[in-house]
Amino acid sequence: MQQIHWPAIIKFDQDDELMYLANHQDWLSFICANQYTVCVQDQLIDSSGDVYLIEKPIAETTTIENSVAHLPQLIKQPQPINVLQLLPLVRQYGQLQGHCCSTKIVFTTIEQGIATVAELEQLY
Repeated sequence: MQQIHWPAIIKFDQDDELMYLANHQDWLSFICANQYTVCVQDQLIDSSGDVYLIEKPIAETTTIENSVAHLPQLIKQPQPINVLQLLPLVRQYGQLQGHCCSTKIVFTTIEQGIATVAELEQLY
């Protein structure tokens, strides 16, 4: 697996929902429970701003010899996200969570933006 800088968030495609992941264990818990429902365009954004697509494994026929499940892989994208790109995502998520003044959400680093998502999850 790629070197993910935790904490991270998952940005779901075509949805304002974000999910905070504190560490690798949170990622494993999420992906084990949701490996068949993740979309090709869902993204993991780590605290350094690196963006990863979640690539599902190619379906194989199951045999007794090949009965081990394969989890999706994270494919690092060449272009990281910057604070100005993350800010509207977090504001939209704040609005979705019921934060009355989501336009007042501000941060200056990716780490602060991800921490804001964690705070919004706890508040609402």
